[in-house]
Amino acid sequence: MADKEALKKKLDELEKEYSGTKYNKATNKHLGILRAKISDIKEQMDKKSSKKGLGFSIKKSGNATVCMVGFPNAGKSSTLKALTGAESKVAGYAFTTLEVIPGNLDYKGAKIQVFDLPGIVEDAHAGKGRGREIIGVMRSADLILFIVDINAPNDIFKLVEELKLSKIRVNAKRPSIRIEKRPSGGVAVSSAFGKIPDKEVILGILNVHKIFNADVYINGDCSEEEFDEFLSGQVMYINAVTALNKMDQLPDTEVKRIVLDMERKTGIKTIPISAENFENIDSLKETVFLSLGLVRVYLKPKGGPADFEKPLVLNEGESVADAAKKLNSKTAKDAICAYVTGPSAKFRSQRMGMEHVLMDGDVVTIVYRK
Repeated sequence: MADKEALKKKLDELEKEYSGTKYNKATNKHLGILRAKISDIKEQMDKKSSKKGLGFSIKKSGNATVCMVGFPNAGKSSTLKALTGAESKVAGYAFTTLEVIPGNLDYKGAKIQVFDLPGIVEDAHAGKGRGREIIGVMRSADLILFIVDINAPNDIFKLVEELKLSKIRVNAKRPSIRIEKRPSGGVAVSSAFGKIPDKEVILGILNVHKIFNADVYINGDCSEEEFDEFLSGQVMYINAVTALNKMDQLPDTEVKRIVLDMERKTGIKTIPISAENFENIDSLKETVFLSLGLVRVYLKPKGGPADFEKPLVLNEGESVADAAKKLNSKTAKDAICAYVTGPSAKFRSQRMGMEHVLMDGDVVTIVYRK
């Protein structure tokens, strides 16, 4: 308790100093250091708080995991049932779901695990309503599915902000940063392109994290906040989709207007649905599948037909070597090449090396050493 109180006191002092410092070119470095120190203390406090209480127990399975996130009574339980057939307790009042309810969506050969989480509340990032436990489950997701009541569309902004405060960035590009520590020589900063913080600010943030000698490479735009978050190692970047529930309660023209407005302001693909009436659920399934970036390849044994019933599901960017490992990790070392027909090949049965990146719809014959 004493440690926590000391951290809180230090945090209050730093925030007071930060708010009382006027921004100008001369104070830019100092403000950057203060932001880094504030972030570091908040991280320490979060770690101490997260040790308390019991977490939700979940077991991941399938090709990908989707976590449904929404405020109480948005219709998450009904959406889970519409997507997967799984029965969560459904009722017309808040806080119906009191534990994590799993469901399984089999779609186009992919097995997608969907979690219905307890309704998140404002200030969840601070632990309210078991918020830290719920967010802990979210951090393991491959995709976040926001469930928003069409009668309260502005809830999406509150949800995105809660996740941001919990160090989860949705539909955001991870900054390209590489830091190579060395024993001496100070800090050298290089950037190929893009807008990055002043070197003095970067040096100050590195000092807060006790890095005094290193080569820092930044490619593309990177803010001070993003640079500090990269050093903390706690920020997650997760894609998201929004299901705008209860579309049957408003006219079609109003539904379209709300969808366009939400997508424009959030940059998150938004699908209007009625979970209760199973309306537009197929469109939501397709959007979830595409947003996960899954790749289906069809295996063809030498001299035999391809198996189009049970595809091997990979992630975008995975190679022939990855496919061999998923098939059998013990024999993968004996794989030497593959014959590929499909989107990633220039012609039928093109011989490809193990590093060749496969694409959705490829037919693959893996060749092993005899």
